[in-house]
Amino acid sequence: MSNFKENLYEKKSFIYQIGEAYYAIGTNTFARVTDTQELDNMELFQNALKKKNDRQIAKYLEKLMRIANSYRVDAREHYKLQEKLFQFIDELETKDKSTFQNLQTQVFQFDELTEKYQ
Repeated sequence: MSNFKENLYEKKSFIYQIGEAYYAIGTNTFARVTDTQELDNMELFQNALKKKNDRQIAKYLEKLMRIANSYRVDAREHYKLQEKLFQFIDELETKDKSTFQNLQTQVFQFDELTEKYQ
């Protein structure tokens, strides 16, 4: 089993872009995010990163973590959700290496940002 999958599932929840879709992923969290208002925050976060605006980065990082956390499931559903995520990641890794690598890059960036702003 991939350490990446396990580490991803144990992280604080956050929203990641995978292909054209967005997913809330983290501890007890794996769900597609489709709410336009929630996704607007992702765009604002990306803009803050481009402008290197620390105050805005910190603000939207926290906001996206809260939004992603709202998708958490009850701990009793943990194993089903974890298996679903692991299958999704495995399929991504074998069928779309570019998107898989992009997800890894986002996760590493998230680690750096949480270390700096949390």
